[in-house]
Amino acid sequence: MATQALPQFTFDARPFDMSPAGIGALRNSIDAIDDRRELHCRMARDGYLFLPGYLDREEVAAARKSALRRLAAKDLFAEGTRLEEARLKPDVRLRSSQDVPLGNAAIHKLLYSGRMMAFHEFFQDGPVRHFDYTWFRSKTPGKGMATPPHCDIVYMSRGTRKLYTSWTPLGDIPYKMGGLLVLEGSHLQEELKATYGQTDVDLYCANVGIASALVAAARAANRELTAQEKDAIQWTTTGPFCNNPIEARQRLGGRWLTAEYRLGDLLVLTMYTMHAAHDNQTNRLRLSTDSRYQLASETIDQRWIGDNPPGNDIRQKIGMIC
Repeated sequence: MATQALPQFTFDARPFDMSPAGIGALRNSIDAIDDRRELHCRMARDGYLFLPGYLDREEVAAARKSALRRLAAKDLFAEGTRLEEARLKPDVRLRSSQDVPLGNAAIHKLLYSGRMMAFHEFFQDGPVRHFDYTWFRSKTPGKGMATPPHCDIVYMSRGTRKLYTSWTPLGDIPYKMGGLLVLEGSHLQEELKATYGQTDVDLYCANVGIASALVAAARAANRELTAQEKDAIQWTTTGPFCNNPIEARQRLGGRWLTAEYRLGDLLVLTMYTMHAAHDNQTNRLRLSTDSRYQLASETIDQRWIGDNPPGNDIRQKIGMIC
């Protein structure tokens, strides 16, 4: 990666170190797509598999078009522009749109059939089960819109740890649009896995303050916790490892790795691979999905399956002694 040709990456307008010591390129593994052993070696070494052009471009384009049609109903896009451009009105702020994949045949076809499932069944060497919940990212410019550093395990640790994330860009994502970043070697840091990697966003300290009473009251009323109630509870983690990618690199070392993503690309991550996204510095909406896959024979996190997955709702909060 010729870093001198890259734009300046930022996170909430704070600049990254753009030197070769700070930013690098994802390794392209499309050459090993038919070699399971080599794919396993690279996943073990790198914590990810970057597969440019692997997915069917027509299916990705159809999923993008379907998503944009639903998003257009939210009055996000500038008048007089083509929908495909996803050009935003001034001051629109959005990070995700979880209604977009619901009952969306084009997105489900892309993520849960065809080449995606074929890859995971080949790579995992057996029948595969996917989560029923689909994470849909629709990122605009603006403070607070980029994704802070995190490992997926803290959100989905109640089943097998042999679980993989597919990050799928729904369209081209040039550098300035703020694509996914992977922290080099993070999945190999044993202290990180033994500390942050053992936490759960739905576990709280039952012996601290009035946490148990707040959770019990919300559960009895069949409602979610308010923002104030959440702030009053000590959780084992709130999700992110830290506030921003600059801090994560200072604490853990390694480079942030990325690419200029294209329609049809696929990036697969382990549960312990730290990743983030930088600011979208364009006037266009950045679209992507996160989907999860595991062997069907392994235990599965009940929060993310079923016709209406409970996710992180009040029923999933569990107290522990801290």
